[in-house]
Amino acid sequence: MERLPSRLRCPRVRSGKSGQLQNPAGIYLIRAMAFRVLQERAKTFLTILLFLGCLPCKVICETGDCRQQEFRDDSGNCVLCKPCGPGMELSKECGFGYGEDAQCVTCRPHRFKEDWGFQKCKSCLDCALLNRFQKANCSVTSDAVCGDCLPGFYRKTKLVGFQDMECVPCGDPPPPYEPHCTSKVNLVKIASTASSPRDTALAAVICSALATVLLALLILCVIYCKRQFMEKKPSCEFAVLHSFSLFE
Repeated sequence: MERLPSRLRCPRVRSGKSGQLQNPAGIYLIRAMAFRVLQERAKTFLTILLFLGCLPCKVICETGDCRQQEFRDDSGNCVLCKPCGPGMELSKECGFGYGEDAQCVTCRPHRFKEDWGFQKCKSCLDCALLNRFQKANCSVTSDAVCGDCLPGFYRKTKLVGFQDMECVPCGDPPPPYEPHCTSKVNLVKIASTASSPRDTALAAVICSALATVLLALLILCVIYCKRQFMEKKPSCEFAVLHSFSLFE
């Protein structure tokens, strides 16, 4: 290892028997090097923070201050999203500057919507899962209507006087105060409208594909914003250079 010339070396002065290093110049040099390392790390950290802060610049410039139920048209104005009537919902999310091409479409199977508005269709009530008879089927404009409990089931009454939606088994022995549990009749329960395993698997595949597409779009967005930051964002570069000068 090459040794420094004697004129560049820090003189060592040892005191007495302890042998401790008494060199103010060396201590100052160590402190200066440590401060320099901390300064470089602070610059790097601040650069990352400024870069992350500039990422939403493009989104903010495009969407502006459009509200929750507004989208930005070709002229740059915030326009109210299109309300849909009963039995219909928007084909995509609309609001905060996005959704200009959203259209009203019919509710999907086993979903309904009763009123006009921006809200989405809701899932239909499944009387079979509640152990109750079904009095009326679900349509795109109205929910299913459930009747009494199936034989061998009853609805618990809460302290405030309301009853639960779901019917529970009577048990053995059954509650003596529940008329539905006094006699048991073997009746076949109505078929459930729950999704089949095949539909569930198809939904899982679609969700995985959508997640992959969203991840790819996110990566492209980050690359685009980085390129904008490097080429077309002088304000951000000035902020970074100004922050560096603070540490000089």
